[in-house]
Amino acid sequence: MVFDGKQFRGFLSAFATAFSAKSAQLGLSLLAGKEGEQIAAPFVNIVDDPMREGSPVKTPFDGEGVATARRSVIEGGVLKTLLYDLTTAKKAGVASTGNGQKGSYAAPVTIEPYNFGLMAGEDDLDTLFQKAGDGIYITECKGFHAGANAVTGDFSLESAGYIVKDGKKQAYAKGFTVAGNFFEMLKSIEDMANEVHFGIPGGFTVFGAPDVLISEMSVAGK
Repeated sequence: MVFDGKQFRGFLSAFATAFSAKSAQLGLSLLAGKEGEQIAAPFVNIVDDPMREGSPVKTPFDGEGVATARRSVIEGGVLKTLLYDLTTAKKAGVASTGNGQKGSYAAPVTIEPYNFGLMAGEDDLDTLFQKAGDGIYITECKGFHAGANAVTGDFSLESAGYIVKDGKKQAYAKGFTVAGNFFEMLKSIEDMANEVHFGIPGGFTVFGAPDVLISEMSVAGK
């Protein structure tokens, strides 16, 4: 299965709270206690870059006055760090990553990523199709708000896209469901295309991803 980058960044958005140290400390993230462990395919890199070149949102300091910096959240498939504010960092005995944000002066602090993206690979989309052989190219996923559970990682989404046959994009298909688990999907990534597609900012945060080839996933529909 090949996911269009715009769709894969939807997964990053839906499951971003799993990377929050607050979620981990409250027992609401399966990434709790996994810093330093392999949680994705060995060539997967996810970066949070508050000063990304070309980004419409650049944030040199967070809402608590902590200087921000480019962070490798996942590097070589290894979870390098969760995202911390001052409170969660003190509890964990680490330094804040500068991800404590406030919507206004009186608002409570929340942990948010900035330019949070899966880094690109080296191949183009046609090469991903060739590696897929026979499969599906997903260009639309609906229902992340209701069909994705950020705590368990499970998702079930109405989808649409194209049949891939013998490495070539074929007929359009719609009305089928794609189901799986986000954390397992990170381990099942086989390749990424060479261009990252970033979305529209939502507050302090922008998500981005390239087209992604996944080895296995459940699909139901005619």
